[in-house]
Amino acid sequence: MRTRTLGAAALVAAVVGCRDMSARPLAVLSPEARSAALAATLAYRDAWLSNRPEKVMATLTSDAVLLPSGMEPIAGAAAIRAFWWPAEGPATTVTAMEQTIDEIAGEGDLAIVRGHGSLTFTMRENGRETTRSQRSTFLNVVRRQADGSWKITHRMWSDLKGR
Repeated sequence: MRTRTLGAAALVAAVVGCRDMSARPLAVLSPEARSAALAATLAYRDAWLSNRPEKVMATLTSDAVLLPSGMEPIAGAAAIRAFWWPAEGPATTVTAMEQTIDEIAGEGDLAIVRGHGSLTFTMRENGRETTRSQRSTFLNVVRRQADGSWKITHRMWSDLKGR
């Protein structure tokens, strides 16, 4: 896992942080891999809209890492479930989620999907319902699995303020 995490981190640095023309450019991601990376990100969105935790978790690798805005990393399926669906947390329903893809890059079996989006959800607690909306930017690292499917290995997001 450490090697995969380091590889993903190196790819993120190469794709996102390294715009220097003297750096070796990445090989072009094949059209099939590009489509699969996009589909993996859209499946994640659709899973949230289904309000079914098992569908959301199925879009992630078992060793996935979340990098939420302003928080420490959350690694592995059990920790991710506890973060998104805490046992004592309020009943939450996603009512809208949009994701706009701004960039897809990568090489071989690894891709980076960068974009921005919005999320609206309701929380019910003590007979009271509250609706919240937020906008964010995101970065997904997606990897082809042994069965040929593509899943998210790392998801990073940063909440946007204001309009």
